[in-house]
Amino acid sequence: MFANQEGMMNAGVLDESLRGILDAVSDGVYVTTGERKIVFWSKGAERITGYSSDEVLNRHCYDNILIDTDVLGKNLCFDGCPLQKCIETGERQEAKEVFLKRKDGERLAVYVKASVLQVGEERYGVEVFGELQSVAGSALAERLKQLSDASIVDQLTGLYNRRYIDTILDQQYGLFKRHFQRFGLVMIDVDKFKNINDSFGHVAGDEALKFVASVVQRSMRSMDFLARFGDDEFIIVCPLIELEGVEKLSQRIVGLVHHSVLSSPESQTNVIEVSVSVGGSMVDYKDKSGTDVIARAEEALSRVKRDGGDWYALG
Repeated sequence: MFANQEGMMNAGVLDESLRGILDAVSDGVYVTTGERKIVFWSKGAERITGYSSDEVLNRHCYDNILIDTDVLGKNLCFDGCPLQKCIETGERQEAKEVFLKRKDGERLAVYVKASVLQVGEERYGVEVFGELQSVAGSALAERLKQLSDASIVDQLTGLYNRRYIDTILDQQYGLFKRHFQRFGLVMIDVDKFKNINDSFGHVAGDEALKFVASVVQRSMRSMDFLARFGDDEFIIVCPLIELEGVEKLSQRIVGLVHHSVLSSPESQTNVIEVSVSVGGSMVDYKDKSGTDVIARAEEALSRVKRDGGDWYALG
């Protein structure tokens, strides 16, 4: 566990017996340095989130691994993190209605308690989180989840909405400026979407959007963020990636959609041909905001559309 967990043990921060106690707690527990690098991830944290300690250790909690939000959809990793405030002030913090995203994609209502652990001159942050259902009841937890989903989720596709992905993009740009963590974007547009609506009806158009959304979800990494960006447009924000990764993802999406089949809702014998155009880009040191990254991806996407679609380009 401390993979730095061992290093922390040797330093006397957590001995073997304390680790055993924390692992026996049903709640999730994790410990960070003052710089918010994760150095301990308990068995309870593994169970609740689906992420193993090997997947989390030595990453930073501000990497937005769990995509913590409040009930109104505000990203707490970006603005209002209880653990960050606790480390800065030395005061205990609590948040009763936080929503995290498990590795399997499920959003879960949890409560959060944060405190500091002072070892010599080093200050560590300790966060304990547990399933809200266990203390508030399943009915209340589900109602809170519904309210939160309405703030950040597109109701047709079940993906994140434009409002939320704008927040994620701002966060990724901030991480790039502060910590030089590069990220990429992939813009996806459904080819000839108006023709699908005109030929098969708006129900078929909706099915085409949900179909593309499901294909794209199967194509990307678990750490990527996918959102519906416009009527027939989607966007993926890809943290910690290089241009080669953006290109491979773009090519994979085009190929998977092209080789998939969608039947008309009115008749299973009517096959709807669906293809997508894709534009990718990487953040650049000259960029003044995440909007500049989007502009390059959209320019690349426009080139593909002008050439007939069903392919990708990088900007």
